[in-house]
Amino acid sequence: MIKFIVLDVDGTITDQNRILNPEAISCIRKGVEKGIHFSLVSGNVIPVMYGLKTFLGINGPVFGENGGIMYYNDKIEKFFDKTRPFSFLEYISKKSSVKPYFTNQWRETSAAFSMNSEDENIVRKEAEKWRLEIVDSKFTWHIMNQKQNKGYALGILMKMFNLQWDEILVIGDSDNDDAMFKLPVKKASPFNATDSIKSMSDYVSDKSYGYEIRDVMNKFNLL
Repeated sequence: MIKFIVLDVDGTITDQNRILNPEAISCIRKGVEKGIHFSLVSGNVIPVMYGLKTFLGINGPVFGENGGIMYYNDKIEKFFDKTRPFSFLEYISKKSSVKPYFTNQWRETSAAFSMNSEDENIVRKEAEKWRLEIVDSKFTWHIMNQKQNKGYALGILMKMFNLQWDEILVIGDSDNDDAMFKLPVKKASPFNATDSIKSMSDYVSDKSYGYEIRDVMNKFNLL
């Protein structure tokens, strides 16, 4: 029986322009009313995650920076440090088209950036030398510490709520969701998901950008 639904944000409950889908919000509210717990796990910063939790009525923890930081019960907990990601960002910005993203002023465990596509290989190779992770959310590139990912966040949820793998349903669309899709949980994705995420999904909806939430919840008998 599924007790927890873990949602990505951008492209999963929003459209291409990052605008929240009202139908997805309605489904979340109905799920909460039925006693299902929801958690958001995003590459975004914790002030944004706090706002989403508050205004959507999310009843579980929310994670920012791809699992690097969590807000729950009026407390913020950091699991990683931003020192090395920020140092690498400064270094690689001088050697490529990498440009820091303005949300870095609120980041506590990672760094975000944009770059020209032709520089991806060199940035990845340099990050490997620094023992850092580079991931693309389709909206922003992220520099993270090793083991900092959404799968790490799921591990925290399991301990906090004494969950089993089959009691968790994850819904995501991009490659920064990869780590939680590799875990033995229930997995679903919208039609706009990357091929990699679709290939790991137990169910791929024919709907996209938030409209898949109702479809997925119906598929798993949660509405």
